Amino acid sequence: MKMEFIFDKNKLKKAGYKEEQCFNAIRKHFDSYNSKTIRETKAGVFEGNDDDWNAFASAVILPHTKWFLKVIKEWYWYVDEEDGNGEQKEDCLESYYKMNAVHA
Repeated sequence: MKMEFIFDKNKLKKAGYKEEQCFNAIRKHFDSYNSKTIRETKAGVFEGNDDDWNAFASAVILPHTKWFLKVIKEWYWYVDEEDGNGEQKEDCLESYYKMNAVHA
């Protein structure tokens, strides 16, 4: 599985954040699981295996921080559900906003 975070440069500047600060917060999240299989393959792209499900699923807390939604542009989770369709890309940001609309 894989998760990708893309930040909006203009929003970062407006909010007073540096992209590296945001990546470091996400790195800290994944590091807190002490997984030997989660690795950052390029800036903002974290990959792991099925044993890392909890670490990836718990990233849903990020929109509840004071900074994440102010600066995120795109957020994707790539999962192979073993259904023969290969790795599928899920838009986490879109899902977050849909869930909020349902529970509003």
